[in-house]
Formats: sequence, structure tokens, C-alpha cells
Amino acid sequence: EIIQKGYYEDEVFGNTGPANPEVNQQTTYTIIWQAKNHYNDIKNMKVQAILGNNVRLTGKIFPEGANLTFDSNSREVVWKLENLEAGKGIFNSTPSVAFQIALTPQQGGILNLIGIASITGEDEFTGLITSAEAPAINTAEIIQ
Repeated sequence: EIIQKGYYEDEVFGNTGPANPEVNQQTTYTIIWQAKNHYNDIKNMKVQAILGNNVRLTGKIFPEGANLTFDSNSREVVWKLENLEAGKGIFNSTPSVAFQIALTPQQGGILNLIGIASITGEDEFTGLITSAEAPAINTAEIIQ
């Protein structure tokens, strides 16, 4: 399971800019991904999503050592978790990563910040690839 949430006011980075985005003014937001594993151990886990237009990473990531990468050509953000034991995030702490994004809109209205987040990995018991998704986030869905 992958949970994707977006925040304007948060305790991780402290965001800036107008809470309701304005044309040609930068606003920063925090995206948090949380991974949960209900069943078998999973290996080679990764979470990926594509940033919206006029959205970029600011470089702020928590925890700092998280394996988070960004491909500027595809606009894809990828978080590699490697292994996720059975019950992780259900019976004990949830693996998570937070990263800050910046939006500088060129038009008004509701804008996409980040696309559908998908998590994939290989089930170590069955050998099958398992996956799940979390909904995309736009500026209307940001938690103030």
C-alpha cells in the first residue's frame, strides 16, 4: 500500500508562497509518501510518480539519506526502498519520505502537483510483482 499526501503547512520544511497559488508566484508544498506492507516480504520496492507542469523539486528531502531521485526528462520522482518486510507499517513504524516541491503557475485554476503514485516490488514468497497506487494530488487537494 502507498499513501500520498500533500501539505502546505507542515512541520517538516515550512513552506512559502501564497497558500492559494497565484500566477507567476512560487508556492512550495510538502509531499509525503508512506509505504505499508500487509502480507509477504517484498524486495526491490520502489515508488514513482510524475510531477505536474511548472512543478519542480526544491532539493529538500527527509530523511536526508532517503534514496529519492528525479529524472528531469520524464519528470519522474522515484523512491527506492529495497526491501519491505511483512507487516511493516501495519504492526510497526511506517517507512516514509517527505520531499518539497515548488509550483510557479502560468495560469490560474486547479493545477496538478503530482500524478498517481505507484508502488511496485517482488513478492519474495510467490515471486510475483505486486503493486498498488495512490491518487494524484492537485492544488485543491492540499492539506492546509
